[in-house]
Amino acid sequence: MKIAIIGAGISAAAATKLLIAQGQSVSVFEKSRGPGGRMSSKRASAGSFDFGAQYFTARTGGFQQQVQQWQQQGLVQVWPVVPYSFSQSILSPSADDEIRYIGTSTMHQMLAAEFTGATLHFDCKINELSFVCSNVSSQSRGQWQLCSEQGECFGGFDLLLLTCPPEQARQLLQGAALSLQIPEQALLPCWAVLLELSTPTHHPAQAIFVQQGKSRWIAKQSAKPGRHHARLQENLNEAPEQWLVHLSPEVSAVELETMPEQISAMAALELSQVLGTEVKVAAALCHRWLYASYNSELPPCGVLFDHKLQLALCGDWTLGGRVENAWLSGVQAAQQLLQQQL
Repeated sequence: MKIAIIGAGISAAAATKLLIAQGQSVSVFEKSRGPGGRMSSKRASAGSFDFGAQYFTARTGGFQQQVQQWQQQGLVQVWPVVPYSFSQSILSPSADDEIRYIGTSTMHQMLAAEFTGATLHFDCKINELSFVCSNVSSQSRGQWQLCSEQGECFGGFDLLLLTCPPEQARQLLQGAALSLQIPEQALLPCWAVLLELSTPTHHPAQAIFVQQGKSRWIAKQSAKPGRHHARLQENLNEAPEQWLVHLSPEVSAVELETMPEQISAMAALELSQVLGTEVKVAAALCHRWLYASYNSELPPCGVLFDHKLQLALCGDWTLGGRVENAWLSGVQAAQQLLQQQL
């Protein structure tokens, strides 16, 4: 069976690994230049920064085994961080028993190997789908054809898996019955801002859950294992202190079209207020995620599947957010697609 997967994030990686192990022919189509999705890191003048997922946890047996395998391969490590909380204008440690993992060097470090054996098409944005049924026999199944924004067409796929954000999946499946099951606003936007300071704060906090104001997460990126070498500025004599600020979904939605310079200033003010000291920013880098965090006000819809169209949709949003659920959704989708052969 020939299977096409749109997207190359962690759910696509999980599905690809399982399908390849079962002897299937898999082609992956990704609009970016490499795998990662919302786990991708953004390159700078030196090194990379974690602009999307900041860490992940493993709470189910299957994913715990996968994480252990990544650890043995040196692709994942524990982030031994004591989280802080900023609430009622007070910043204080908020220790818990959660084990947090990060990719070694970059958050998506472990994903590349999961696509081994698949045909990969990067820098390839699919913008049109068609399902063609055979007229030769009423028993024959149809096949999917995919066309890219660049004008290329790829056909002959027996099964199709969409792992792209739900809004993009809805656009691709316009008119299909399954598109009506995709919840609206399942993923909310986020402005991510990396601030490189000219003067270090030496604040002990490394990870802050922000309960008030315009941000929701702040992390000292330069303190995360394997990230100290990254730079926004060139020719620095010593490692600068760097902070990553995630603005809240509400603020990000209002400020979607705001210029990066203004977003950077907003993030710097937020960081100053949370740390309780004025920060001095030497350089900044912004990334706008149109589809970032899961909308917790919506009940999870579960992995979506259309038997007649030989089509599945998965992603963290189908199971309630979190990196682990993205992986689990990819496994579930692959299992459903394999059952299609029976």
